[in-house]
Amino acid sequence: MTMDANNPLGLEDKLYTIEEFALALRTKFGTNDSLPDFALANIFINKYPVYACKIKNTQNQTNQTSCSCC
Repeated sequence: MTMDANNPLGLEDKLYTIEEFALALRTKFGTNDSLPDFALANIFINKYPVYACKIKNTQNQTNQTSCSCC
């Protein structure tokens, strides 16, 4: 299996809200956890910082992590 360095999780190439990103992760990995969407997104962005630029900025969003592509 080949892993794309710009998309290691194989997610659709689009901008996601935090909720959409968390849903995409849960769908991809078949999980039904009790983590809040923001926490799940942060876990994956910390592991795969390339996805930070795929999250839409919102006015109340803080601690935006820089991605390696921007």
